[in-house]
Amino acid sequence: MVKVIIVGAAGRMGRQLVADALRDKELDLVGGVVEPGMSEVGMDLGILGGQQPIGITATDDLESVIDKADAIIEFTAPEATVEHVGVAALHKKAAVVGTTGLGSAQIAKLREAAEVTPVLLAPNMSVGVNVLLKALPLIARALDESYDIEIVEAHHRMKKDAPSGTALKLAEVIAQALQKDLDEVGSYGRKGIAPRSTGEIGIHAVRAGGIVGDHTVIFANEAEQIEVVHRAFSRQNFALGALRAAKFVAKQKPGFYSMADVLNL
Repeated sequence: MVKVIIVGAAGRMGRQLVADALRDKELDLVGGVVEPGMSEVGMDLGILGGQQPIGITATDDLESVIDKADAIIEFTAPEATVEHVGVAALHKKAAVVGTTGLGSAQIAKLREAAEVTPVLLAPNMSVGVNVLLKALPLIARALDESYDIEIVEAHHRMKKDAPSGTALKLAEVIAQALQKDLDEVGSYGRKGIAPRSTGEIGIHAVRAGGIVGDHTVIFANEAEQIEVVHRAFSRQNFALGALRAAKFVAKQKPGFYSMADVLNL
């Protein structure tokens, strides 16, 4: 069994991860970490996951439990993520990172950690989204310049980063397939007089209610429209992917991995 620690265990994703880890017969949940000062410090992880007590309580100190694990699963905030992965690297423990909103400097830090321990970073742990990332370049390359490309993503009102990491990754793989630089062709929302430029990739963010995660990619010209849609119905979709990633990365050599490696895409 792969021994895992959930970092960010008190959050929405964290609680879902705890619940699904407890149901997974190939995993052993050995710890949970929450933000210092939170009321969940000392709470039984079984209770956090909506189940019966398991006799393991949440801590606010990853260092105190890291040696029990084969891998950590990290869903927190960018700065905290870098710190936690640094701890994992120091102890030669694998890390699965699902945190979004990471900047280039923070990703560089994760790559540094990957030189001494396996690190898997994915803006979206969903199996379906990662299959989509493989399929979209095929569509983009098959179409000509007459097709405009727009990406619309929608998430719950509490999501902090915009556009979503998934939307950015979708745009990135399309741009790469077309041999373009997303920094040059990406257009983020429109206001006022803003005619569409030829070859641009539009990216738009919606924040409302409790939307788990919707992503729509539109290819359209004057004659037809193609839409590719991925809609997440619950966070379990992401949690199951992250747990699958943990089982994979815990057995790997040091390196920087993605969900494509997990799914052999």
